[in-house]
Amino acid sequence: MIPFVVVSLAWFFQSVTGFGAGIFIIGVLSIFYDPKMVVVSSAIFNLFGTLLILYQNRKGKIEPYFLLSLILSSAPGIILGAYLLNRVDQKELRLTIGCFIVLLGLYDLAVSKGWLKVKLSKKMGLIAGFLGGFFAGLVGMGGPPPLVFLSQQIKDPYSVRLMLNVYFTFNIILRLLFYQSFDVVGLDWNYIALGLVGLLTGVSLGGLLFRKVDAELYRRSVPYAVIALGCLLLIASER
Repeated sequence: MIPFVVVSLAWFFQSVTGFGAGIFIIGVLSIFYDPKMVVVSSAIFNLFGTLLILYQNRKGKIEPYFLLSLILSSAPGIILGAYLLNRVDQKELRLTIGCFIVLLGLYDLAVSKGWLKVKLSKKMGLIAGFLGGFFAGLVGMGGPPPLVFLSQQIKDPYSVRLMLNVYFTFNIILRLLFYQSFDVVGLDWNYIALGLVGLLTGVSLGGLLFRKVDAELYRRSVPYAVIALGCLLLIASER
């Protein structure tokens, strides 16, 4: 039941705000389950989630230069990340995920408070794509680098979400191919089924209620929640 609840809430907010599902799904469920299984199995139902978000944001427009630079550069990052995932043990992976989440939360907090200002040029798409692919392959969370890049280059939120989820769809498919070839871990079909039901529930509710949810309030609270989640995962890695 835990995967259903966590995935429902995560994808509800993902459908409202355009981001956040992967962070909370991987972070929270890695506390209760083998993190390798979580990273690999979550990719299955998250693929369906990206396709649903694509449909919700079909009014957006594709900017081929930005999208291709992200997708093409993500491939070597995914290969490297998946290769490393195959070699780390459970404790090391949980520690890596926790550190990544804490740093992500601190970065998000610094940007939201205006303490840190990062301006990315159009050529930075290659670096953002590679970093996104690497973190997606290793810890199942590759959204922040391409999200920061696209948000600075494109103003229309529908277009940002559309392109971001096209990028995610490509990443997930490529990740699953490499996970299979590296034989990282067996899939947990009970976990996947609960996650899929939770995903459909969360996205459906988000599509119906997105106008009534204060997305900005959620956005302001995210850095603190992310930092707390990362710290909790670091504590759990010491068990």
